[in-house]
Amino acid sequence: MLLQVPFYENSGDGNQCMQVAMQSALKHFLDKEISLEELDRLTGRETGLWTWTSQIVTVLHDLGLKVKFYSKLDLEPFLQGEPFIRKQYGKDADKILKFSNLPVVMEAIKRVLRQGLFEKRKLSFGEVESHIEQGRLPLMLIDHNKLVGKEGLYQGHFVIVTGFDNPSVFYHEPGPKNPEANKKVPKQTFIEAWNANGADNTIVLVLGKMD
Repeated sequence: MLLQVPFYENSGDGNQCMQVAMQSALKHFLDKEISLEELDRLTGRETGLWTWTSQIVTVLHDLGLKVKFYSKLDLEPFLQGEPFIRKQYGKDADKILKFSNLPVVMEAIKRVLRQGLFEKRKLSFGEVESHIEQGRLPLMLIDHNKLVGKEGLYQGHFVIVTGFDNPSVFYHEPGPKNPEANKKVPKQTFIEAWNANGADNTIVLVLGKMD
C-alpha cells in the first residue's frame, strides 16, 4: 500500500521538517504551494529553532484541512513551561529547550486546546495503517537517532508516512541529508523511533480538506 504524495526537500536551514511535511499535505489535498518561509511565519518558527507539533496543527486547520492531533502525553501540563519539560524529558530537556521558543509554543498549545484538535491517545500502528488505506496522511514525530541506529540524545524529526507492507514502512525523508521519497525502513525500527522519549507517539492525522 503506497499513497502518491508530493515530495519536498528540506532545503532551508535544516530544521524545517515540519514545514516540509505541511507542504506535502497542503499540495496533496488542496493543491496549494506555500513556501517554507511563509510556513515559518505562519507557525512562528525562528531560524535555527525547532517547531513543536502544536505550532503546525492550527495552521493546517486554518488553511482548510481536517486534522486531529494525537499523543500519549496530555498537552495541558506543557503549559507549565520549562519545569514540566525538564521533569518529563530528563537528560533530553536541555537540547529540547535550547531549540524551542517557549512563548510561541505555549500560545500554540492553547490554540490547539481551544479548538478541540487534540486527543490524548496512543494510536496503534494498525490504526495508522488503516488511515493510510483510507487515503489519510499520518504526519509523525520520530527520534531520528533511533531510526538510523545512532546513539545520542533525542533528535526530533517529522515525517509523512506514505505507505506500508508487512515488514516495512515507507515515508518521505526530506533531509537535509540524503532526501528520499518513499524511503523504506523496517516497520519495527520505525515504531521504536515513534515510541521514543520526546516523540511520545505524536501524530497529526490529516483527514482531508474541509467540507
